[in-house]
Amino acid sequence: MPECPTCGRGTEEGANFCSHCGSYLRARATDRAIDQMIQDARRAVDDNPTDASARFNLALACKLGGLNQWALEEFQRVAQLQPDFADAHYEIGLLHAKAGHAQEAEAALRRALDLEPSHKKASDLLRRLAHT
Repeated sequence: MPECPTCGRGTEEGANFCSHCGSYLRARATDRAIDQMIQDARRAVDDNPTDASARFNLALACKLGGLNQWALEEFQRVAQLQPDFADAHYEIGLLHAKAGHAQEAEAALRRALDLEPSHKKASDLLRRLAHT
């Protein structure tokens, strides 16, 4: 029987809320899972700092956790380590777009499309940016 992280009492398997204190259980479980993903990815990067795939996974975990600045920095490191990594350039463009940095977003998205002309997400986002 899983325990509520707020009150420590047992909860029913699969419950969304603690029947004792009313805390929402799913968000905390998700936060813990994302934290674990970040820690695991960080260890992989620590083991091999020049592994672009490990850094990409760390950046994705950070993005998932809402740590957009850290994610952006990691995606930029990926692009430095492996300049032809189109998805890294797309993610850089996406995060710049979210931050309101249109010129940086456009440059990164164009780089992704130079590397992979059929990159649908990059072309879709670039098109949306052009209409704003």
